[in-house]
Amino acid sequence: MEIQALRVLVTEQDLNELIRRYAPPDQPVEDLQVRLSTEGIHITGQYPFFISVKFETVWEVGVVNGLAAVRLAKFKAMGVPGNIFKSAIMKVIEDAARKESWVRVSGDQVLADLEVACAKYAVPAKLRLKAITARPGELVVEAGA
Repeated sequence: MEIQALRVLVTEQDLNELIRRYAPPDQPVEDLQVRLSTEGIHITGQYPFFISVKFETVWEVGVVNGLAAVRLAKFKAMGVPGNIFKSAIMKVIEDAARKESWVRVSGDQVLADLEVACAKYAVPAKLRLKAITARPGELVVEAGA
């Protein structure tokens, strides 16, 4: 199958529902929420440490060499910029990504091969991913010849 033209609108509600449905039961983050803006994907939550640590990350979205890409642009913990923890966050994500053949981490970017994901979870398809754009409340994914 080859996608000739595709434009998918993904809402904040869609993403939050996916998190509720598919987050691993053993993941420790509480109150995980997604918000979308022109900056990208904002993810907030609380991580139980010695105390409950509220955090916010901002991920820039795009396409790199035909792969869906998100880059960790900002990180705050308890309202304070926490860029020194950026590598620790990326290490946790990299460890989780090793379980999936279609996701990899490169520096502060997470790259996803959506063609491989489609083949694994749905049907084989040539997507030819072109763009992913974040707007207030929604993501627009565009692909095709």
